[in-house]
Amino acid sequence: MIFWVDAQLPPNLADWLRRTFKVEAYALRELGLHDADDLEIFKRAQQEGIVLISKDSDFVELLLRQQPPPQLLWVTCGNTTNQRLEELFDEVFTQALQLLVEGHVVVELADKS
Repeated sequence: MIFWVDAQLPPNLADWLRRTFKVEAYALRELGLHDADDLEIFKRAQQEGIVLISKDSDFVELLLRQQPPPQLLWVTCGNTTNQRLEELFDEVFTQALQLLVEGHVVVELADKS
C-alpha cells in the first residue's frame, strides 16, 4: 500500500509515516505533483492504486463521481500543529490502515480530543 500526502498537509508527514509505520509514503512535492490540480492527482492515484492522505473534501466528491480507486485517508481535524497531527496519526493510523486493507474507500481521521 502506497500513500501520497496531499499538499495542504506538512510534507514531512510522509517521511514521518515512513519512519514510524514502515509504510511507503510520499509528499506530492516529492512526486512533482505539488502544483497539480485535484483531478490530475486523483487520476494519477487512480492509475497507480494509491491511498491519498488529504484534508481536501474535493477528493471525497471525486470518489463519489469517479469511483475508486484511489482510496482516501481523509483528515478532518482542522488546523493543528505538526506535533498534534503526528500524535493523532500515532493514535489511529494502525486502525485506519486495517480499514483500508479491508477495502474501505474513505477512512476519516478526526481529532476527538
